[in-house]
Amino acid sequence: MFHKEFQFPWKLYEMLERADDDDFASLVSWMPGDSSFKVHDSDNFVEEVMPRFFKQTKYKSFQRQLNLYGFIRVDSGPNKGGDRHPNFQRWRKDL
Repeated sequence: MFHKEFQFPWKLYEMLERADDDDFASLVSWMPGDSSFKVHDSDNFVEEVMPRFFKQTKYKSFQRQLNLYGFIRVDSGPNKGGDRHPNFQRWRKDL
């Protein structure tokens, strides 16, 4: 499957790919351009989505994982408030 040290990015990618089909894209989704994503509603994200994909139960823990893997907060433009990583892009699971 995947190495333990890469579980978080794989689970994050899977979560984002399922957001539309599983009807939680209003809580978290890919942003336009497919190179960043955004948590739109952190409280409901923690309650409804995180338990399905992650062991964390607090939003701060989720953010810490993003930081650990080198994700960067988008500070300006239409995707402001999202997170991005050069090797984490929609349609590019190979990265």
